[in-house]
Amino acid sequence: TVLYYSDGVTKLAEMAAENRKPIKLEEMGKLIVDATVATEDSRFFEHKGVDMHGVARAVFKNLAGGEMREGASTITQQLARNISELGIGREKKLRRKVAEAILAMRIEQTFTKQEILELYLNQIYYGSGAYGCEAAAHSYFHKPANKLTLAEASFLAGIPQRPKKFSEDFDAAIIRRDWVLKRMVEGHKITQAEADEVRKERL
Repeated sequence: TVLYYSDGVTKLAEMAAENRKPIKLEEMGKLIVDATVATEDSRFFEHKGVDMHGVARAVFKNLAGGEMREGASTITQQLARNISELGIGREKKLRRKVAEAILAMRIEQTFTKQEILELYLNQIYYGSGAYGCEAAAHSYFHKPANKLTLAEASFLAGIPQRPKKFSEDFDAAIIRRDWVLKRMVEGHKITQAEADEVRKERL
């Protein structure tokens, strides 16, 4: 809901249950897309909704640690989980993970990879009331997503893993940002020199 002054032009306030500004994938900018894929699902363009390599790795780590800590959700699975209308829910039970995997494969059959990325980046929660990368870019840096610097994009890409913590604990968010940069270097999206430069920047 948008409230205007009596001139009908000047905006007085906006009221919403969620701060969300949906945009097209091409409007998001390459940096936030690359940072997100490198962080959340480096094999996104290779799998069909469920990454069996990731599942095997997660099972091994969980067995080695003696408890269920490591997840293996792809971007498509996270999208399925985050759209409440699909009814998957967030309970940590095997049946939910199975339903999530099945729905993720159905999503991959219905939508292109670009469409899935667009849906995901408009849907995911970045803390501080911001849903989607455009709202997050404006909330944190007062600019559109396609104007984000590498330092800003890598910072935002790290938040969705634990939005409440990383939106409130700056030091933890910077540690997470550095991990995002590491993943981007490993995925050949940026050079080590670029990552090192970002780490020196004051955000």
